[in-house]
Amino acid sequence: MSAAAGKTEAERKYEEVRKKRLQERLKRDGVKTHKERVEELNKYLSRLSEHHDMPKIGPG
Repeated sequence: MSAAAGKTEAERKYEEVRKKRLQERLKRDGVKTHKERVEELNKYLSRLSEHHDMPKIGPG
């Protein structure tokens, strides 16, 4: 029994497009480790203005 058995035409096309987009994203971004992703996020957050900082709440 194939993986496509029991799926509608729309479901098969959705899976095909999803796989294609995943392959394109992997090709474009490459495979990154968790550490690399966290470093990129930290760099992005450090460039944001103070407007995005959490306000101080409470005494202190």
